[in-house]
Amino acid sequence: MGVNFRRPQKSHRVLTKAVIDIGSNSIKLRVISKKGNVLRTLMDTTEVVRLGKRLDNGLIDAGAMRRGVEVIGKLAELAGEKGAKPRLVGTMVLRIANNADEFMRAVRERTGIEIEVLSGEEEARLAWLGATAALGVTAGNTTVFDTGGGSTEFIFGKGAQIVKLLSVPLGAVFLTEKFFTSEPASPESLCAAKEYIRDILTSAGEFERSEQSFTIGLGGGVVAMASVKLALPFFSPDALNGVYLTKCEVDDQVALYASSTAAERMKIVGLPPKRADIILASACIVQCAMEVLGVSSFKVSINGLRHGLLLEMFRGRALV
Repeated sequence: MGVNFRRPQKSHRVLTKAVIDIGSNSIKLRVISKKGNVLRTLMDTTEVVRLGKRLDNGLIDAGAMRRGVEVIGKLAELAGEKGAKPRLVGTMVLRIANNADEFMRAVRERTGIEIEVLSGEEEARLAWLGATAALGVTAGNTTVFDTGGGSTEFIFGKGAQIVKLLSVPLGAVFLTEKFFTSEPASPESLCAAKEYIRDILTSAGEFERSEQSFTIGLGGGVVAMASVKLALPFFSPDALNGVYLTKCEVDDQVALYASSTAAERMKIVGLPPKRADIILASACIVQCAMEVLGVSSFKVSINGLRHGLLLEMFRGRALV
């Protein structure tokens, strides 16, 4: 009788990595494990801190700084419980704040980890990688825009190659403080905000206008708008990723937010309560971005910078 030999099963070690993204509005943690070729999200959480609040004086507010340090410390501990020492990356607020070094020193003392401050171009590149890895790219033109609390990034590509990157100083926190201090927003402030956004976008460079371009939008404001469209009672990544938002839907949401107070917006099904005060500014940025891009709809991605950086960490590529 012959002997049946079984090929030994290849054992795959589980790798776990984490990224904490420190933005102007929120601080976000994502933890991903990899076994073989399978990636699995173990944790994805967001804390609204508003490091970019009242940044017009060039300084991170003392209270926001304390909250930020504590939140990062807590998130780093959560990542550690999952078996990962997180990478800490900062974006617009840490690029421009005069006391960013003080904040980063406090975080280092709290966690033992250095914050890496990304350039606008690197932030855009990683957002592209995260968004397109999840939703795919076409053989033709692909445009990705990423709205944030302190800046908005635009990435233009053809196939899998990035052709042009733009990082624009347009964020929902600053715009809210500059234009939307009264509730509901006055028609004059709404018009002024849109004109300001259009002026900034026009001066940023030439935008490729093409309905043939596959367009992806991401960022907390974009995801919140998709959640409102679907009237989701809680955050559901599977439901949100890949949803289309049309220009008519964006226009309707701008009108809804402009005609209501923050307290009234908190009752809108799908809108995260902590975004109620800045969602009008986010929606205005999205509306004007669609105008300059010349598109009537775009696809929503829940994956951006953190996902892109994690993909590179698993591939062994370091930041440039």
